[in-house]
Amino acid sequence: MLIPVTAADVPDFLIACTYEHVFGSRARTALSAHGLGSEAAQFFLCRKGREPAAALCFADGVLTISSDERADPAPIAELAQRLQVHEIDTNWAQCQALQALLGGQTDSSYYMVYRGAPQQLDCPDIVPGNKRAVFDVLQRSHEYYRTHLDYDVWAADLDCRLSRGLSELYQLEADGAVIGTGSIVSWDDECGVIGAVAVVPEYRHRGLGNRISRFLVQRIQKCGKTPRLISGYDEVAELYRQIGFAPCGRWGELYI
Repeated sequence: MLIPVTAADVPDFLIACTYEHVFGSRARTALSAHGLGSEAAQFFLCRKGREPAAALCFADGVLTISSDERADPAPIAELAQRLQVHEIDTNWAQCQALQALLGGQTDSSYYMVYRGAPQQLDCPDIVPGNKRAVFDVLQRSHEYYRTHLDYDVWAADLDCRLSRGLSELYQLEADGAVIGTGSIVSWDDECGVIGAVAVVPEYRHRGLGNRISRFLVQRIQKCGKTPRLISGYDEVAELYRQIGFAPCGRWGELYI
């Protein structure tokens, strides 16, 4: 059974968010930022009998799912068609099941959790981010950001999270310019999730992405939480291994 989340369903929704710490944390943060009844995000709960099986968040054309093995893909696929979803982010098993029902193309890599030593570094060149400057870095750094990000939508959601202490945004400066960025995109009771680490092309291969990532690990550890992330590609996962991250599962994206 798949239902829109009401106030009475929130406790079960939060339970389902714990099934996967990255996408679950993202859904939980969206709920905290926007609340129920918002035009910016919609929330759904999948049950198996009386038990919560999946927490779903739909925002800006993307359906994010934190689920366990009990979640039935059929009603999720029906919801995706009704909402005209263009991207689904979930665990790899659920992603494959949804592709069988919806078609489309998939991408996949690793969920990762930090297992290294505490980070201790001084980074005066990494400062709180300016949204417009960071957006420019993101668009210069990767095709995904050029094709999937609209500034007004991105900035409005970010403002909502930043104003509530649900995210942190940083920029790396060099030679009088903003040349890199990274963020803590969401928090939950156990972890902080790192995302959108990027360096403009002309400053790559200097260890700057590593430096930004280590800085974000340090920020999360200072809050007494565990750093987590998803690696965009398997090759990127190897770079995160060198910092101290370890794979802890596999995620999937379905493009419909």
